[in-house]
Amino acid sequence: MIGGAIIWYKPEWKIIDLICTLVFSVIVLWTTVGLLRDVLDVLMESTPREINETRLEKGVCEIEEVVAIHELHIWAITPAKRLLACHVKIRPEADADMVLDKIVSYIKTEHNITHVTIQIERQ
Repeated sequence: MIGGAIIWYKPEWKIIDLICTLVFSVIVLWTTVGLLRDVLDVLMESTPREINETRLEKGVCEIEEVVAIHELHIWAITPAKRLLACHVKIRPEADADMVLDKIVSYIKTEHNITHVTIQIERQ
């Protein structure tokens, strides 16, 4: 509309149509890049950028009954819905249900991961 109005007012400025199209194309591209990046991250099932795996792993290992964590997988199925699956080794005398509740609570509150699947293993 802007280009049409300018061309109507000054018919010799036909290049304004091309300039308006280029400006609009740049604006569309600029606003689409973030969305495209989010879509590719979900399709590639990559670890969300906001999640620090090392910090998460250290936090789980700091729980008293936890010995180790391995097979840690974190991915997103939407930009807001993150999933985690892992194996956690615990001490033989530890109450598995209590440890599981502690780990799930830590992961959900500290790292904003919505769905957590943990396989408990005894040392």
